[in-house]
Amino acid sequence: KTAATTTTLAAMETHHILGPPKEFNHMYGYQTADSYCIAIQLRPPYEGGGGSRQIHKITSEWDSRKGVDDLTPNDMMIKFTERSIEVCKRGGSSAWHMIRGLHGPTYQQLNREKCYWTMTKHGGRYWLISIELVKKTPGKLWSRLMRDEREANRPNMKWDKDMQKTAMIMDKGGKFVPSTYCRPTEKPKYETQEEDLDPQEVVIEELEMLEDGAADDKTAKKSWKMAELVDLRFGMEESTLSMLVSMRLDSSKWREIQRDLGTTDVFGLDIPFGGNHIRFFLKGDEESPILAGKLGGCVWRKGCRWHVEQKDGHPMLELYMPKQTPEPWSFVVEGYHSLSRTAYDPYQQMILDGLWDDEAIEEKAKGDEYFRNGEYRSAVTCYDRTLERNPDSYITLTNRAAARLAFETEKFKLEEILEDAQRALEINPQWYKAKFREGVILSKLHRYDEALWALEEGQRMDRSNHPGWEEEINTVKEERVKWHNRKKRSYLQDVE
Repeated sequence: KTAATTTTLAAMETHHILGPPKEFNHMYGYQTADSYCIAIQLRPPYEGGGGSRQIHKITSEWDSRKGVDDLTPNDMMIKFTERSIEVCKRGGSSAWHMIRGLHGPTYQQLNREKCYWTMTKHGGRYWLISIELVKKTPGKLWSRLMRDEREANRPNMKWDKDMQKTAMIMDKGGKFVPSTYCRPTEKPKYETQEEDLDPQEVVIEELEMLEDGAADDKTAKKSWKMAELVDLRFGMEESTLSMLVSMRLDSSKWREIQRDLGTTDVFGLDIPFGGNHIRFFLKGDEESPILAGKLGGCVWRKGCRWHVEQKDGHPMLELYMPKQTPEPWSFVVEGYHSLSRTAYDPYQQMILDGLWDDEAIEEKAKGDEYFRNGEYRSAVTCYDRTLERNPDSYITLTNRAAARLAFETEKFKLEEILEDAQRALEINPQWYKAKFREGVILSKLHRYDEALWALEEGQRMDRSNHPGWEEEINTVKEERVKWHNRKKRSYLQDVE
């Protein structure tokens, strides 16, 4: 694959943000000449800032306030027709809420038989809904996804009786899932059908090829090994849109393999539907892949490609993978240490902690300064802005909980603050400061036994053995005694 081909392919792709304008909604689009792909980060309901506790303004809260671990494909319902798309999530026991910006007629027609979706879990942070729409008439980029964007962004809902008409199928585990759902490690139905060709036709084609090429193929072709050709000292370049992995090829071996095989198409790339696994290999040596395993995030398989370029007099193999979401990855492929991000400076540590956007970093710094000066309400405002851009920053969640604890006293507000601490622990279960905040909040809610358990567990996590743990544990024990010994009103003095 030449550099000119790569430039042409790059010109036929676009990245953009979907959903209502001027709102942080964590919906991302990626378009190629033949497909339109959508990624939706689905997070717990208690993640957003402000008094209304919104995740993002395109969806309502989950039924019974489900956490990340409780979501299933049956909490989403995504329907396709040749001219429209509907993306709904369960909003209650009998209601489904349509995700704003993703319901209504599409800009042009879709190939309905090839439109599928899947969902992949990313730690304790979020579920990623990946939707792959295949265009009926490929070859051009659409100017937009929905025909009427204003109408598509209006809030809407459907009752359960309407959604019951959606076709369901039974998966391998015996559970019913929507018929348009594809498991993240598998291929869609239409691709598996294309691979299952008629055996008789294959035999006839092979016989014809053998007869035509019998005279030419008198000598057996050499079998090439990946280790002879590829230098596994990887290079890595990452942006918010893509991940690029590069490796050097042996110049003489690269020329030989092209002459021997008569083509430059010598590498194979296999990425399943969910985009969170990879298998990159040299054809003929599939048992020794160049890269194989779980990716550090999800990529759009429709845009993944490789090419070979001459750089500094050497052929360089580059693997290009467009990312579904803009967050930095802590590693590229699991198990490859040279493709992992290490915390060799404070900025890299911030990225590993989920804080990577420049404006979010500035807002967090302002919030920290306000907090140190005792201006807690201003600090909370800054932390809210940070979490709108980087919702996975567990340190910011913990700081916001600490700032709100300084001035909030109502029970329902304290429960909201508790959700911040618990959310931070979902993202990083070993974050001992979140355990400390959780213990303090539980104590203020008069749940003293749970508070002591949280503080003692956090003390075991913190290797510094700070004396503040023992002080807070003793304080909670004293408060528990005072609470149980408080003067209670008698029956006659109490009101009905």
